[in-house]
Amino acid sequence: MRDCNVHGTSIPDGAVYKEVVIIGNGPSGIALSYLLAGNWPYYNGGIHPDEMLTARLSGASPGRSIVKQDLRFLSQGLEGRSNNPVSLLMDTLNHPCADLGLELPSLLEWHRHPECQVDHIVLGKGPPGGSWQAMDGNVLTISLASWMQLPGIEFRAWEAAENAGVVSSRDSRASVAAVARYYYDYVHSQGLARFFHNGCVVMCVHPLDISHSQNTDTIDPETGVQYCQPQALWRVEGFDLSNSVPFCYVCRRVVLATGSTDLPNRLGVPGELANPTWVLHDLRSLEMAFDRLMEEEEGDREGVPTEPRCDPVLIVGAGLSAADAVLAARFRSLPIMHVFRKKAGTLGKQLPENMYPEYHKVHQMMSDGGASYPCYRALAEHRVLEISSDHKVRVIGPDNTVSVHRVSVVAILIGSHPDLNFLPPGLGLGVKSSEPVDCRSNPIDVDPYTHRVVRAPPGMYALGPLAGDNFVRFLQGGAVAIASHINKELQHYTVL
Repeated sequence: MRDCNVHGTSIPDGAVYKEVVIIGNGPSGIALSYLLAGNWPYYNGGIHPDEMLTARLSGASPGRSIVKQDLRFLSQGLEGRSNNPVSLLMDTLNHPCADLGLELPSLLEWHRHPECQVDHIVLGKGPPGGSWQAMDGNVLTISLASWMQLPGIEFRAWEAAENAGVVSSRDSRASVAAVARYYYDYVHSQGLARFFHNGCVVMCVHPLDISHSQNTDTIDPETGVQYCQPQALWRVEGFDLSNSVPFCYVCRRVVLATGSTDLPNRLGVPGELANPTWVLHDLRSLEMAFDRLMEEEEGDREGVPTEPRCDPVLIVGAGLSAADAVLAARFRSLPIMHVFRKKAGTLGKQLPENMYPEYHKVHQMMSDGGASYPCYRALAEHRVLEISSDHKVRVIGPDNTVSVHRVSVVAILIGSHPDLNFLPPGLGLGVKSSEPVDCRSNPIDVDPYTHRVVRAPPGMYALGPLAGDNFVRFLQGGAVAIASHINKELQHYTVL
């Protein structure tokens, strides 16, 4: 083990030192690994419709990477769908005027700098791609296919190679299965696999006691130059899923990049967790349950049955995942009972109907209540009270009337939240420090230009959904902010 200069703290034998440990091997972790491997973005000199941004970019020293520039200066005044300024900067350079429906060429080019590589490791439960590898592969992405790409490999070019030259149109979306394959291939084709420790679970992340430690000064025997080696600040422990062998990394910087889909939200009603074979919380398991119901059903499944033999599937929720479940059930001609707390709401309203017709159709069904759609019944402004082991569900309506329904499957799709149980208790990392972290309503509070976690010991960062960037197109900004800050810190520590 490398000397970590830690006193008063027990470090297990065999612990491995890394400058950076990234927890999460989804697109956020992959993007940061690409940068830490020495791949840096450069402005290519093109003209951006934002004249002030073009002026700021043109005023920088020629040939100077964005990683080395003043990110606060470059990103000032930008507006968009992210609250993180560096995310807006990288997005507007990657996809100029994308929110106006334009498809302008990127103003970035990427150069490889092996000498700037930072020793790091990316930890993930499954294959590279994170939660994308566990999602239902038949569902289409909300974002355009070109917005799912990471630097270095255009999604359409990869897609053409995969599909014998067939490329999706500009306004097309990609299947989740295709995106998952893209991220897996990306890690291997970009030479990042050596930085990935897949198939493992992180159990605990603890700050090290450095109250008595000092930075170690070393002298290069050939040049006589004195260098400063910073001490480790964090211990990351876990185990491999394949063989349960434990591991321990110690590092100066730990990056939280776990995403938002680790733990599904629960209703918290009696019986919800007592019937796991038919009360489900994810689309992949739900589709498997639907297929089992189809096998049990008799008759031709070509059309919509007027008298279905199975009990209806109960879908709870009013978001896009619940809409996907409705679509999956209708595709299989299964009867549906749809429960949601409010009225039809705004499902799909912010999505163009020509690109997202399926979500607008479900919204129409919810508004209609099911009167015009055989085998679909919407229970607006209803709540589930109890789920019994005999497949009966008690539901209460807006007038406090309780009804009981016999169902075949229950799908509870009301969102998800990140699993940060490996962190020390009581950190209060969210913008609202007294409330749990939620990627949409209470993301981790980070410094906007470095993505350092505000209320955490030194050396902790967060990016991606944990920092409020819930779309892949914005992930590169957080990765650039972190890589830039780490590079500047390493420059400070190198030569005294």
